[in-house]
Amino acid sequence: MIFETLNAVASACTGNQIYSEVHGSCYSTGLPTVSASHNELTTILQIFFAILGAIAVLFVVIGGFRYVISGGDSQSMQKAKNTIMYSIIGLVVAIFAEAIVTFVLSFIK
Repeated sequence: MIFETLNAVASACTGNQIYSEVHGSCYSTGLPTVSASHNELTTILQIFFAILGAIAVLFVVIGGFRYVISGGDSQSMQKAKNTIMYSIIGLVVAIFAEAIVTFVLSFIK
């Protein structure tokens, strides 16, 4: 019963305010708040992760080009392989990040 009352009072706090049990009222935290809707936030994040994915694919292409023009130089070939490997790792991280963000936002909705 007490927790239900506290939750009802705390839900009356808006924006960047939190409920203080000591004072029995809401007070400002001074932290910024997000005013974007769920759909706007999802769209912004999808665009961001699409750009990250495109950059990672671009670096795979650059690494492949560097590998082709290395001319058999082992040091150049290793740099090209590292570029390809790290860009693929970046692409995988971007995909997982988008999946995690989408999963979390589905619960916040």
